[in-house]
Amino acid sequence: MTSDDTLTICTWLRRCLKCGGLELHAASEVGRGSGCRVWDCDLRTDCGQTRAVLKLYAPGFDDYSNLGPVDTARKHALALAEMPAHRVPTPRLLGFARNANKAALVMERVVREPWRPEIPVQAARVLARLHTISLSSLSKDLSGLIRRSRPNRDRVGCVPGEPPEPPATVVHGDYFSTNILPVEAGVVVVDWDLLALGDPMWDLGFLLEADRGTDAAEGAAVVAAYEAFRPVNKQRLDWHRECWREFWRRRDAQAKRR
Repeated sequence: MTSDDTLTICTWLRRCLKCGGLELHAASEVGRGSGCRVWDCDLRTDCGQTRAVLKLYAPGFDDYSNLGPVDTARKHALALAEMPAHRVPTPRLLGFARNANKAALVMERVVREPWRPEIPVQAARVLARLHTISLSSLSKDLSGLIRRSRPNRDRVGCVPGEPPEPPATVVHGDYFSTNILPVEAGVVVVDWDLLALGDPMWDLGFLLEADRGTDAAEGAAVVAAYEAFRPVNKQRLDWHRECWREFWRRRDAQAKRR
C-alpha cells in the first residue's frame, strides 16, 4: 500500500466516522470489481478499536444505476441503515461522507463463514422479504434514489419471447454468492449499489443461475423457500433463467475460441 493510499484511507475514515484520534493499524485493498476502491481496515479511534470496510466512490466507477458516485454511495449507505428494519440483514453502517464529486461509506466487517448447502434457501427467504418492501415504508431520500436508479437486468442479455412485465418491486440487482455472506445466524446481504425498481423474478433468476452448478433439486428448494413468502411468476422466472443459460453458453463459446 502506497503512502498516497494511506492518506486517502485515513482522510475518508475521519470524514465518515467523525471520531477523533484515528490510528490506522493495517489496511488491505479487497476489491475494485465495480470500479470502486474497497479496503479492509484495522483501526482505533476515540470511539474504540474496530475492523471496518471502507468503500470509496469516485468518477469513473461502473455506474450501472446511472446515479453518479455521490448518489450511488448515498443510496448504498441508506440501504445499510434501513434494510435491517425489514428483516433484510446487512452490515452495520458506521459512517458516510461526501466531498465534491466523491463519496465514501464505512461499514462493519462481516466475517464470512464457509458456504453451506442451506445458504441459497436462506437467501431466497431474505430475497422474498426484500421484494415485499414498499417504497412508502422507506425514507423519502432512499425511495427517491431507488426510483431514479436504472435496473441492472439488461447486463446479461435476453432471449426472444419475453413474457409480459410484472409490477415492479424493490430489487437488489446483483443477488448471488459474492454478495450473500454466510454467517452463524443465516446470511448478510452486501453491495447495494444496484438497488432499484424492477422485476423480482430477475433477482430470483440471478440467485439460481449466476452461480453455475445449481442442480434441479437445489433450484426447486430455493424456489419453494421464496414462494412460501410471496408468489413466483413461473413464466418470467423460466425466461430469466434461460437468459442466464444463454449468457453462460456464450461465455463458454468465447472461451473455446480463445
